[in-house]
Order: sequence, then structure tokens, then C-alpha cells
Amino acid sequence: MRLTEIMSLANQLAGCENTPADSEVYVDGVVKRVLFGIDIDVGELLLARQLGLDGVIAHHPVGGRARLRLPVIIDRHRDQMLAEGIPAAVAEPLVKARKSPVEHALHSANYDRVVMAARQLGMPLMNIHLAADILARGVFEDLVREVSGKPSATAGDLLAALAGVPEISASLTGPELWLGAAGNPIGRWLVQMAAGTNGGAGIYRTYYEHGIDTILAMHLDHRDLRELELLQRPGANLIITGHMGSDSIGINHVIDALEQKGLEVIAGSGVIRP
Repeated sequence: MRLTEIMSLANQLAGCENTPADSEVYVDGVVKRVLFGIDIDVGELLLARQLGLDGVIAHHPVGGRARLRLPVIIDRHRDQMLAEGIPAAVAEPLVKARKSPVEHALHSANYDRVVMAARQLGMPLMNIHLAADILARGVFEDLVREVSGKPSATAGDLLAALAGVPEISASLTGPELWLGAAGNPIGRWLVQMAAGTNGGAGIYRTYYEHGIDTILAMHLDHRDLRELELLQRPGANLIITGHMGSDSIGINHVIDALEQKGLEVIAGSGVIRP
């Protein structure tokens, strides 16, 4: 398969009409044996060459336009907030504030270093970010829907169910309740994923203010967590599912589909393949 065909397959699996802004084929080529990793640097390119592989697939944007356009995906926070009944006038400034530091940081990034190395090595390289995250979000939503449908379901019940997901069970960083208490009801819930990065304190605070009781996210900075703790909202739960295990869920959906097409896929750079 060509990497462009792999991108089309991932988009199809996730229901993306076009390749998302945070995903890109940097160096196209026909591949039979590939390394699929969460974070790819020059070291992984050299590892793939040493292993005799003929292509590399990353999850997180490696460079090029995909890395610089990550803030475009952060706009998905607006859509997720509107879907929960939060007015656009409230959502839009919060999303803009979440995007701005990311845009500024990327402006100074060495966006072509790894991509240039791939070209120099003649190593086909691509990344699949949003499509895999959409697939992972769907798995989490199905799980929370099942658990929350039971009478008197609590945040602790949800933690126990999450721990049974194979990728998360095999991860060294499992799901944790960073805000709230295990005995709290799940109540109204949201899986806040597939929007480039987490929503941060401002967006999560707004969800709580508009009736969301339980938020699931892959990760959150300590500064944002501290800000949410200071709010002292009774009944508010924040479950951090764990970055590597959560990313691996969507990635494994893609790997399964590639293997069905006859590709040999070596999981590396953090991908948990239980």
C-alpha cells in the first residue's frame, strides 16, 4: 500500500471526509512493513531502517503543515461545547484562549527537522492523529454509556470499567480520578477527546457550570488541575484516562485494518498492542 492509501483508510474508519489538518503524508511511498509509533523522531526513523522496515507511521504530528495546523483541530472544542448546549458566545473566547499559546509555541518550532531527515533517508513517513483519536473517543463513549446506564453508577464504577480496557490495563499509567470522589454519581458526562489537545481549566470549568458532572480526558496539565481544584465544585468528577493507553486504542483500530490488508505492522514508540 502507498501511504496515501493508508491515510484514506484511516479517514474512512473515522468518518473523516478529508484528511484532517493535523495529519499528513510527509514522504509517500509503497510500504509492506512499517513501524507505527505515538511519537516519532529521527531515532525512530533510524530504528525502522535498522529493523529493515520500509515506512514509519506516527500518531502525533511530526512536522510540516500537520504540526503547524494543530490549532485548527482545537476548534473542535467549540463544536463539542455547542453540542452540550453551551452558547457560542461563551465557547468561542474560551477556544481562542486555548489555541493562542499553542499557535505561538508552534511559530518558533523546528517544524521540518524530522521530515527532512525522512526525506534524506528515503524513508516514507506519515502521521494519523485526529482519525485515531475519533476512534478512541467512540470506544470511551460506548463504555461510559454502558456503565452510566446502570442504577446508581458512580465515578468509581467507571474507573473500574476503564481499567478493564485492554490497552489501559496494559499501560503503566492507568485511569485516575483527579477531581471528585469515587462515590460521586457519574451524572451527565462527556468524553472530551479528539480536539487536538485537552480543553484546559477554562473549558472544563465551563462544562461543569453548564451541567456536566463527569469529564473524561486523556491528560491535563497540573496548573489547569490546580485551577479546577480551587473551584471546589461538589459532585464534579474529572477522570484522566492515561495518554499512551488511550492513544493506543484508536491506533490499534488502524493497525487491525492495515493487517487485514496484508501489511506487517511493528508497534513502537509507546503504542500498547495487548
